[in-house]
Amino acid sequence: MDSDRFVKWITDTSMKLRILHAALCETAIYDSGTKSIGDYTLLYSGLPSDNKTRSAHGVAVLLDKRATNNWKQSSSEWQAITERLIKVRLKCTSMHITFIAVYAPVNPSNKTMADNSEKFYMDFQETMDGISKNDMIVLIGDFNARVSQPQHPTTFRTVGPFTMDAQNENGESLVDFCTTNNLVISNSFFQH
Repeated sequence: MDSDRFVKWITDTSMKLRILHAALCETAIYDSGTKSIGDYTLLYSGLPSDNKTRSAHGVAVLLDKRATNNWKQSSSEWQAITERLIKVRLKCTSMHITFIAVYAPVNPSNKTMADNSEKFYMDFQETMDGISKNDMIVLIGDFNARVSQPQHPTTFRTVGPFTMDAQNENGESLVDFCTTNNLVISNSFFQH
């Protein structure tokens, strides 16, 4: 599916399901920017269009009309960080919410992939460091991670009881990242 048809499909589906905001991964949309589609606004970050070497890339945040208004009240703050990270800040009644849409590299199986994963987490940490401590932070996307039960006492607040049997390397990186940044892996706190 080409990116224009994808954007139309995801917007139509979001309207039908009354989705207020969504993070999208593997969008295959090149470059970065914003698009208005009906009552929705799409903020996207992908590979530069002169780098059409692969299609598994791109992240975006889709905002409905109300969320778009909140975003505009926040001086339309957003940042296309890489083709794997995008940050959007919304003003809500009593606080700001910063959404970071994430598409983490797959579990590394060689040195190049491990280097890409390390760079991803460095960019991710730099992004986190730039967020106001007063903001609510919501990380959403595809971390390509499998998380298991906490093995260390410092991770008990990060990981809940509903996890996988085995943890992969990306899972370990995600748990370390969340523990360092005082975040929780929320989908591990409820049964699927």
